[in-house]
Amino acid sequence: MGHLWRLSVVVTVLTFAPMHVAWAAQLWVLWAETPIGSDQWNIVSISKSRFTAMDECERQAQKLNEFEMTMAKMERMTGDSRDLFTCLPDTVDPRPEGALR
Repeated sequence: MGHLWRLSVVVTVLTFAPMHVAWAAQLWVLWAETPIGSDQWNIVSISKSRFTAMDECERQAQKLNEFEMTMAKMERMTGDSRDLFTCLPDTVDPRPEGALR
């Protein structure tokens, strides 16, 4: 019984280890949908729009989204006219024409 349990642990580790390594090596890209709901996506043109860590990219997206909300409140705009910043793996292209490549 002990051998079967150890074998299942080894199989589980070997199954998920390659996914973890691939996930860790993933690059993340900061995208903007301008305006929200338009399906018009562009890579954000700031000094750094590609990140090696997902959380670093998401922190930048959060800062930009918070800035957008602040500007919208100051200008008393509706949420529809502002931009949405999000991070996606570099293998994902959110643009409709990106699916054709």
